[in-house]
Amino acid sequence: MDSSGVLGKVEMPEGACEVCASAKANYDEEHSRLVVDLASFLRTADLPNKERQLSAPWLPHQETVDLARDIFHSWVRKVRQAMLPRSGQS
Repeated sequence: MDSSGVLGKVEMPEGACEVCASAKANYDEEHSRLVVDLASFLRTADLPNKERQLSAPWLPHQETVDLARDIFHSWVRKVRQAMLPRSGQS
């Protein structure tokens, strides 16, 4: 699964740029896990340079997350939230 989107525009020394975010999911067979590579970048907004990607120090650095683990931790938080009203009862 690959997904990307334009989040807005900013003015840079190179001119107007689009702020983009992307995610690429891959199955890591060696470790039997689903990982997602997350990235952010700038893309020049004028048509002749549309494919040129730039970086900026204020953008988050690329990272890889273990999707199954993140989903599980999210689920654990949801289950714990459901327990709160009952935690005082025996």
